[in-house]
Amino acid sequence: MNRIKHLLGFDDPDMSLENKLFNAVSLIIGLNMLISLLINIIMGFSLPLEILIVMVGALSAVAFYNSRVKGYKENTVLIYVTIGIILFILGWFYNGGIEGTSPQEGVFLIALITILVTRKYHLLFIGIMVAVVLGCFFVEKQFPQLLSPPESGSTKELDILVSAVTAMLIIGLLLGVLKKSHESDKNRLIKQSEELLLSQTELSAAKDQAEAATFAKSNFLANMSHEIRTPLNGIIGTAQLLSRSALLPGQEELLQTLQSSSNLLINIISDILDISKIEADKLVLIPSDFDIRKCIKTVIDICRPAIDNKTIKLSYTIDSKLADHVNADESRLQQILVNLIGNAIKFTEQGFVTLNVAVTGNRLNTQQVTFQISDSGIGIGAEALELLFKPFTQANTTTVRKYGGTGLGLSICKKLVEMMSGKIWMESKEMEGSIFSFSVPLVIAKNVMPVTNIKLPDAKGPHLPKPLRILLAEDNKMNQLIARRIFEKIGYPIDIADNGLLAIQKLEQQPYDLIFMDIQMPEMDGLQATRYILDKYGDSAPIIIAMTANVMSENEIECKQAGMKDFLSKPFTIDHLEAIINKWG
Repeated sequence: MNRIKHLLGFDDPDMSLENKLFNAVSLIIGLNMLISLLINIIMGFSLPLEILIVMVGALSAVAFYNSRVKGYKENTVLIYVTIGIILFILGWFYNGGIEGTSPQEGVFLIALITILVTRKYHLLFIGIMVAVVLGCFFVEKQFPQLLSPPESGSTKELDILVSAVTAMLIIGLLLGVLKKSHESDKNRLIKQSEELLLSQTELSAAKDQAEAATFAKSNFLANMSHEIRTPLNGIIGTAQLLSRSALLPGQEELLQTLQSSSNLLINIISDILDISKIEADKLVLIPSDFDIRKCIKTVIDICRPAIDNKTIKLSYTIDSKLADHVNADESRLQQILVNLIGNAIKFTEQGFVTLNVAVTGNRLNTQQVTFQISDSGIGIGAEALELLFKPFTQANTTTVRKYGGTGLGLSICKKLVEMMSGKIWMESKEMEGSIFSFSVPLVIAKNVMPVTNIKLPDAKGPHLPKPLRILLAEDNKMNQLIARRIFEKIGYPIDIADNGLLAIQKLEQQPYDLIFMDIQMPEMDGLQATRYILDKYGDSAPIIIAMTANVMSENEIECKQAGMKDFLSKPFTIDHLEAIINKWG
């Protein structure tokens, strides 16, 4: 039995039910024709009928071979049935016509059509069979001499009996095959469904573990960022205070190195924090209306110091069709441009780095804007292009050793561009330069009110005390010392509270105009203290500004929800601090 199943393909899970049934039909009919040939020879039927039986058997054998070995096709069934109908017409006249076995064979053929042929062809072939039977009957009545009846009545009766029994056996076998195959497929589907449910359960558990691991990693990186930024705030603050002091030439050079290294470290921390936000799906865009030409000029000004020691021409062009003001996340757009232009400068020793901004499409109130950064640098090989936008990846280890970097910048750019509903791509050849391009849809901003710039005092000029009472809530002693020095340097003496509870107590003792509030503090954190102050003092409460090393976007949102008016992230620059004081003081 197992050999028969294997011969028919029943043990092959990839074989369709239609294929298995056709294999069974063609094989069974082929064997049946062999048996019928022997019986008809014994019963003394005519030679043309014997030849016809051989033809049906050969047709079935060829059909079985094509289906089992070469591959099952729906056309094979249609050809098989069509030739079977043609041979049926010949058999009608060689086998006694309406009084012979032909009507039984016609019913048998209709049963085969129902089992083998796809449903959309059922009515067509059944109609053909009905027409063939009626046609043969009328031809028989008109030309009875075409018939070849059996020699005797007993032979005729025996032939009808054998034909009926054979047809019933074949139909019974086929129905049994159909039922067995259906049950086999059903059991296999049940087993696959159970396995699928089990794999879904395991996949769900693995997904939960992966999400938990990502969440833990995100929290770890956020905490590490906070812990690193806290001492780094002291380092950068000290460097800024020193930069406003009288220094010897050698000391100025050392101070510049210290500031450059600090800024580089901040950039690395920001990249790692951004990639953790991306993996945790917490990176969000904050769109606003801004002057895009001013934004691009700012980017160029930020990148220009990097070409001081190189023979590079840094330039940019802006399409005149570009709108003056657009609505997007300005800081993230700047981040993408600074990263791409910074990379171009880093990998170019001489020649040019050019930014070209072009409007490539207009739709309603949206412009499709393409930013193209071209350089004459070292270029990138074709094998490295596929890996370029993946995290922690650089072109090769030589690049890492010579130029440094984390390999995070381009992957972050790609994610930011995709979040802006844009796309990013590049073209490059080794030693022939590179072209990085990204295209984003930018909404045209309308009814933009002109912004009056706040004139800040000269950073290195004399500072006059201003009539502002300022309180700093900060638990870190080093940051207290640096902050006090920075505030005094720009003309603002301050009071300091070690935590939120002490800040509330100091506010009860005397009023303050501004409170700079750290978030993570013992006894009472900055958010709790802010809510308490605003609830107690209402409209007469002082302006509270977050001054924290927590720089995740959700941290800024929490601060705004608590009632803080602004957000100053550590480490901060003296100019930024002064701008915030002028803004709210």
